[in-house]
Order: sequence, then structure tokens, then C-alpha cells
Amino acid sequence: MEFTATESGFEDGMGGASNEAGTAGYHYVLFGRQTDEQHPECSGVYFEFDDQIHGAVDCITRVAIADELVRFELRDGQKIVVRRGMAEPQ
Repeated sequence: MEFTATESGFEDGMGGASNEAGTAGYHYVLFGRQTDEQHPECSGVYFEFDDQIHGAVDCITRVAIADELVRFELRDGQKIVVRRGMAEPQ
């Protein structure tokens, strides 16, 4: 999957980017540290794309960061490319 992010943010340990809700071909990524003291096996780096059904802890095997894009490689072989489509301060 690949999309150009028109909005992004990072707050309280969670980050994400999307190409804005309501557009055709809507996509998003969400990621951050998750700590579950009652179920330590559920603690780690959480990553989700496009729907909560595509969310899991420690499913990322590699992250490549470049000036204009970020590529996430998942344990199941999927690759998600997020291109920067907004001003640098965002």
C-alpha cells in the first residue's frame, strides 16, 4: 500500500499520518509504544493501518526513513509507503 500524507502528527507517544478522511482511497497509519501491565505480552510497538483489524504489537520488521517518505515493512511481508505531501513543519 502507498499513499501521500496530507496530515500527520505526534502526541503523547503516538504518531500517525493520513490522506484525510472522506477522500477516495482513504489511508492512514498509526504507531506508538503500548504498555499493558496486566498482559505484558501485549506490550511493545503498536502499528495499525487503514482499520483496527490491521493493528498489532511488534508487527514491524523494518522502518526506512527518507526525506520524502517512510516505508514500513511488516512481519507478514506487506510494505506500506507513506509519502510526505504536507509542509515540512507538520
